[in-house]
Amino acid sequence: MSGKDKVIIMKESIKNKVDLLISNKQKIETEFKWGYSLMNIAAALVFTGENREVDIERLKLCKQILKKNTGVFSSFRSYSEAVIVSKMANAADPEQYINDVKFIYEKLKRGSFSDSSYLIQGAICIYEAGKLSEAEMLAKKFWNVYNKMNKKHPFLTSSEDIVFVILLAMTDKSVDEIVNEIEDCYSYMRRNVKLNIGDNEYQGLGEILALSSGDITNKCDKVTGLYNSILAHGVRWGKEYNEFASLGLLIDLGVDNDTLINEIVEVNNYLKDSKGFSGWTLDNKQRLMFSAMLVGDNYGTRDNHLGSSAINSTVAMVIAEEIALMMCIIICTTSASTVNT
Repeated sequence: MSGKDKVIIMKESIKNKVDLLISNKQKIETEFKWGYSLMNIAAALVFTGENREVDIERLKLCKQILKKNTGVFSSFRSYSEAVIVSKMANAADPEQYINDVKFIYEKLKRGSFSDSSYLIQGAICIYEAGKLSEAEMLAKKFWNVYNKMNKKHPFLTSSEDIVFVILLAMTDKSVDEIVNEIEDCYSYMRRNVKLNIGDNEYQGLGEILALSSGDITNKCDKVTGLYNSILAHGVRWGKEYNEFASLGLLIDLGVDNDTLINEIVEVNNYLKDSKGFSGWTLDNKQRLMFSAMLVGDNYGTRDNHLGSSAINSTVAMVIAEEIALMMCIIICTTSASTVNT
């Protein structure tokens, strides 16, 4: 059965969200013609998550505001520009938004990293959680958690972990509680669960699971059950850092695994038949990820320590941006190496 045939049984609420994403991506690309396709999808998700259509004129205005308030070589105007401008366009006061995010970013940057797109993502998360006044404290807590993780696993901990650690710093858990929960997940998955998954992916899963309440091993078992169900359906789910860790967002959604997986496959097939969501633009594993985010967003969110009912949407958005960001960096690095050889 083709993706178009399966649209008949797709939930109307999910189909509306998918169609909105497709439409928003097309509009984003009229303003960011030379942007990276994956980053344009992430930017389209910003509007889709708010159930809004892209306003091209407001997008152009925000692009100019960003240009006025940042340097030409700033990371704010690098890989993530389309996403940042889209977030500004959804803000009541785009100029205040970017200046407040820059303020938080400077607090975070005092630790160790230089100019970093990941720290910008983290600064945006802090601002959108309404914690601007806590930026100094959160920056210190973030670095305490990150440095302890890096001490335990120096070869696993990297810039990919930044945003999730910042989200964890915003919870009411202590530094040690956060680090211990991540480590408990990592150790349990390595020793007790027989999956062909890398250590880095287990640490990433621990970061996402630590954002919610409940016993960490119980959550690990639920993720394992979901992953095995996905394989039983003949679906080739990605094993990379964000791909596997994203399964932590798909447990406790109040829907059985079979229904959830079938809906993800339906959305994936539908997107595959849509321009800009297949071929070299987006591979099947990445498209499955975006499909899972759209389906997961259709269900209620679980209990969490950030006090926000939108935490799953926030983390899903971060994952989408990180996938796009990592691919952009890989493409640019590969291109630069080719030019220099």
